[in-house]
Formats: sequence, structure tokens, C-alpha cells
Amino acid sequence: MKKISCLILLLVAQTALIRGQSSENSPERAAYQAELKALGKSFSGWFYPGYADIHKLPEEDFVSKIDSVRFRFGALLRKYKDGLDSAFVSQQQTEIKYYFDKILLDYPNAHSTYLQITTPTPSAGLAARLDQNLADFNKPELLTNTDFTEYVKAWLYHAAVSAKAHGHARHQGNQLLEFIWAKLPVIFTNRTCREYWQYTYLTAHLDDNGIKYLDGILNDFRATCTDTAYLNKINQSYAADSAGRKDHLIVSYKTFPDFTLDLHLFLPDTSDGKKARPVYVYVHGGSWSEGKPDWGFSSCAAYARKGWVGVAVEYRTVGRHGSLPFESVMDVRSAIRWLREHAGIYQIDTQRIVAAGNSAGGHLVLATALADRWNDRSDRLQFSPVPNAMLVNAAAFDLTVENTSWISKNLSDKSLVKEISPNHLIKKGTPPLLLIHGTRDRNCPYPTAEKFRDEMVKAGNTLSFHPLEGAGHFFWTDPAWVQQIARWRHDFLTSLGYDLTD
Repeated sequence: MKKISCLILLLVAQTALIRGQSSENSPERAAYQAELKALGKSFSGWFYPGYADIHKLPEEDFVSKIDSVRFRFGALLRKYKDGLDSAFVSQQQTEIKYYFDKILLDYPNAHSTYLQITTPTPSAGLAARLDQNLADFNKPELLTNTDFTEYVKAWLYHAAVSAKAHGHARHQGNQLLEFIWAKLPVIFTNRTCREYWQYTYLTAHLDDNGIKYLDGILNDFRATCTDTAYLNKINQSYAADSAGRKDHLIVSYKTFPDFTLDLHLFLPDTSDGKKARPVYVYVHGGSWSEGKPDWGFSSCAAYARKGWVGVAVEYRTVGRHGSLPFESVMDVRSAIRWLREHAGIYQIDTQRIVAAGNSAGGHLVLATALADRWNDRSDRLQFSPVPNAMLVNAAAFDLTVENTSWISKNLSDKSLVKEISPNHLIKKGTPPLLLIHGTRDRNCPYPTAEKFRDEMVKAGNTLSFHPLEGAGHFFWTDPAWVQQIARWRHDFLTSLGYDLTD
């Protein structure tokens, strides 16, 4: 997650240092890149499988190990330096420097997460060493270097985390973006660099979080940006998201001092004003850290064409609201309660509410039925938050594992996370459930899904479980699996008596 957990999960990728960066085909280049690939593979085989244990090391030991590996990459480059183009050598030097400096930059946060302690600050020596990189932040020529830009993103993120930890963050609907946006003109005095980063963050926010509460930042960007290509792309993205919100009803189901949470309702085009209709509730994923209801608009609209009410749920996330998954759980439970409370207005059949979600969204769907202790103070408890059926892809079943240790890091009671962890909440009497999970899922390991299935069956529940052999985490976006998933969902729902004809 661009947030704590997401940074950890993304680090399982192969090191960027093994990428070829030029079309030059000299024997020296080929030999260098062959050795670089082997060295990168060796490093990845050591670093990523042992990521948690390595980051539990004291700072001095951690830095020593990373610098030792850095030296090996530098030595390899020096071995071939005289036979390589000087521009390529310079590029490689920058990549090596910022790839390993990012690892050092991430260390304090990861160290505290895995040891479940308050986030420490780096030592004066390490802080001073990394502070030297600030001089490069206003060099436009470095913006094409991926390892450098990844370092800058990490620096800004850790600055935001530190600000929140020290009580300096504002509380509004786009908390992370608001903090970083205010920092950009201060840090990036070079116009080219400043506009690049404003465009980068605005684009990412539109893609991953949507347009809500974005008018102030967008107007600032339009008033100050001189790059017409950036402006055109941002305006196009904003217009596309805005258009996607005009063909359905948007209602607020929960209100806070600085923001509201919305439900996006797609109502069927039908003249039958008396018949109660089934409901398809879409809960987006995004590691509880990002995501937008817009990702479910097409599926909600498709169900509306079948005569259902389609509902896409907005809930609190780490990036926008500075929340934890506990708040996300309460919000989705509140949303289903709201639908039952207002069933008469929208012709909702309260006995036919189907909730669906991918990844963190799948976890939240399960939590509506299992996390009984988490109810918002504003909830009207006479209305049930439990769906009548659940469609779950690649869910997080166990939030006590290392990949999600960021959730409990700052909790006084670390065991509290079990109260929203499905594998710790097994009980009899859950609604009908369709589970689909990839056997090679690294984000939400397949064995946790198997354990959930086995324990649910042991408790006396019936569920339909489908492993996807060889599939990773994001299989619902993979054309190889889309039709099979649709067939399983269709068969599951029709077996429960739901009408899926258009």
C-alpha cells in the first residue's frame, strides 16, 4: 500500500537494479548486465524472503548489511566502467545510490512495525546521511530515474507519517494528499520539479482515491501549472471520474465534522413500484489504505440492468482519513444497516442483500458478518449489518500476520486486531458464502484461505470454495480468469434463487 502495508507488500518484487536501461549492445554492456542480473537475483533471494527478520535488526547492523550489498553493486559497475558509456555509468550510479538509500529510508518505519514499537527516528548519523539527498530534489534531470523518484515518494510518505505521529496532520477527507500538497512548493523550488510532483500526486490520487473534496487542490494546480500536457491529462481524468458520478444517485450514509461517507446507488429502470428488489453491494479493495467506490460502478450498473439495486460503498481509508481497518469495518457494517433502514425508499428487499469485495474489500465483506463487536456509535443497532450472501475474492483472512503488523503497531492492546480478523472469528450461522482465492497469492497467502474454509466447515457452515491454481492476488483483473469467476458467481447466486436475467 503506498501506505505502510503496501510498501512492505510491494517490496517482494524483483530489484529494479536488474533492469536493462539502454539499447546499446556492446559486449561490455552485455557482460555487465548479465552479472548485474545475477547479482540482483542473489540479493533478492536474500533480502525479500527475510525482509521482516532483516528489518528487526538494530540500525547499525542493518545499515552495515545494506551498505555491504551496495558496495558489491558499485564494485561491479567499477569493474566495467571503462568500457561503458559515461551517461550509462552515471545513470547506474544514481540507481544504485537511490535504490539502497530508499531501503535505509524505509528502515525505521519497517523496524518499528515488525517489532511492534513506536516508530523510532533514525540515528543522527543516518539522518544526516539521508538529508544530503535533499540537494538532488530540485534537479529535473533526475526525474527520469525511477529509483530516484521512488526514493522521493518514500521520503514524502515518511514525512507525512511522522507528521501524523506528532499530531501535525489535519483531519479531513483527503488527509495524506493535503499534507503532501502543502509540502511540495516548500521542498521543490524548481518549477519543473514542483509541477512534476504536483502532477504525479494529483494523478495518483485521482486513480486511486477519486475526485471527492479535490476542488481546492485542483483549482490550485490549474492556477499555477504551466505545463499544458499535465493540465490536459489532469482535466481529462477529472472529467472522466466526474462523468461517472452523474448517472446514479449519491447519498451520504455517515457524517463527520470534516467529511461525509457516501453510497452510490444504481437503481433499476423499472415501472414496477411495488416489488422489493435484491441488492448488490460492492466494497472496493486497496489494502484499507486507498481505493474508491468508482471501481465498482460498472458492476453495480450491470446488476441494476438485471432489476437489482447496485450499491458502491465509500468507507474510511488510511490515506484519505488517517484511519485503521477497524474504522473501515464499522463503516461497511453501517452501510448495510443504512440500506435496511431505508429499504422502503429504494424498494430494497432486506432479505436479499448480496455483498461483494476483492482483497481488503473481501475482508470487509466477511467482517460485516463476523466482527460483531465493531459498531459505530451512530449505528441503529436494530438493523442488521449482515448480508444475506457474500461474494469474496482474494480476501485477507488473518490480520495477525507480518504483512499486516502495521495495523496493531500503535495499539496498546495488540490482540485487538483479532476482533476484525476472520480466521479468529469463526462461528456457526454465517450467510451463504462464495470464496475464490489464488494458490500463489503473496499478499493474502493461500493457506490462510484454506484455514478459513476448513474452520468454517468444521463449525457447521456451508460455503463454496474455489481455488485458482497458479493465480496471484489480483486475478479478478486477469482476462484469463474473468469468465470463470463470472460463471462461479452466476451459479452460486442462481443456486440461492436470485434472478440474474437482464
